[in-house]
Amino acid sequence: MRKLGINNSKCDHKMSEDDSISKKDVVPTGIKRAVVTQKITADYVLELYEKAKTLKGKKQKDMLAVAEELSKHVGKFLVE
Repeated sequence: MRKLGINNSKCDHKMSEDDSISKKDVVPTGIKRAVVTQKITADYVLELYEKAKTLKGKKQKDMLAVAEELSKHVGKFLVE
């Protein structure tokens, strides 16, 4: 069986001698593990705007800023 080589400068792990490919062979180094908490959708952003209406002062301003920023990233994910 022919082995697959990876020509990605970020993935500096050497392939193992057996025929299996491990996660280390394809995931670039420096990637951290995270938990996806929410997909950013138009509905989610709208929920944040609606929640901001119920807040006052700095909290309202901060929530509006978050909603505005997330509106630029619809289709992506929030992770922690």
